[in-house]
Amino acid sequence: MPEPLAGQVLLSARSQAKSASEFVLGAIASKLAGTPVANDQSDDDPLLGLLSDEPELADFIERSAMQSREARPLRAGGE
Repeated sequence: MPEPLAGQVLLSARSQAKSASEFVLGAIASKLAGTPVANDQSDDDPLLGLLSDEPELADFIERSAMQSREARPLRAGGE
């Protein structure tokens, strides 16, 4: 996890008196349990809320994920 994101996760977790792992797992579980959040309701999304003040970090994470996907496709193999 990139350092700026790890710092945001720790701050958010501490604000809820949780460990970083508990916070991330809870955010993922609540996201998976709920319906997709429309763009105008993104303030209620715990995952997007982590990056609300860090647009550059969001761009970095997206770019990093796409570069990893290009280098290592999910379905690499003998097709």
